[in-house]
Amino acid sequence: MKILILSALSQEYAPLKKLFPALRPVRKGPFRKFALHLPDKEITLIECGMGDKAVKEALGGESAVSPDLLIFSGFAGGLHPGLSAGSVCFAANTRHIVAKTTYGFRFPDELAQFLANHRITPVLALSAKTPGNKQLLSAQAFGEPAVLDMETATVAEEALARNIPCICFRAVSDAVDHDLGFNLEDISDEQGRVRPFRVLKTICKKPSSARSFFLLWRGSRLAAKNLCGLVAAFLNLPASELSRMAAGIRVERR
Repeated sequence: MKILILSALSQEYAPLKKLFPALRPVRKGPFRKFALHLPDKEITLIECGMGDKAVKEALGGESAVSPDLLIFSGFAGGLHPGLSAGSVCFAANTRHIVAKTTYGFRFPDELAQFLANHRITPVLALSAKTPGNKQLLSAQAFGEPAVLDMETATVAEEALARNIPCICFRAVSDAVDHDLGFNLEDISDEQGRVRPFRVLKTICKKPSSARSFFLLWRGSRLAAKNLCGLVAAFLNLPASELSRMAAGIRVERR
């Protein structure tokens, strides 16, 4: 079984390298690529960078490969009081705020049971070009559990176009009441990767953002640990079970 995992940032998959020491690099930039072989499974992990453009370019580079399952695993901002930093969830629906396109994910009972057993929350994933006012954006969810990210809607769009079963796992790095206090463009490069020197430059320009960066760093560490724990449990399922789950996944435009 061929499984392709996309993650925007190295911080999002770093714990997987400890959980799976056999995960080895096979390509450096612009899209770092790792390979892992488990019984009856070929797993490829690609660090794509943040944003819809990065997702499309990363998948375009793998156009010759047709995975049996596509997994997006990454951070998100919480848009609901019940989603604290470290909470792990999965996209049941996703909406692109700018393009105003909505996609839904239908999962077979076997997969739904796995998620329920691990207490993984179904959410609406609102995808935006850049983070906005989370308090205002949470109103678009009309009270249902929701997260804010930059890629889920595009992943759903690409999966539907390529007829690839897909599931998007998200872990909350910053809760709804955590105002980032900076723009992602200030701390990331053209490929959507966070650069430490840009973070330091931003803090120097705006010292008041230091506390926000610390809270985000702490929340991201917890999010990465919990997220990768779930992904590892999922990947360790028997290949026959994963194949049945993948066969029952449907991505629909709504």
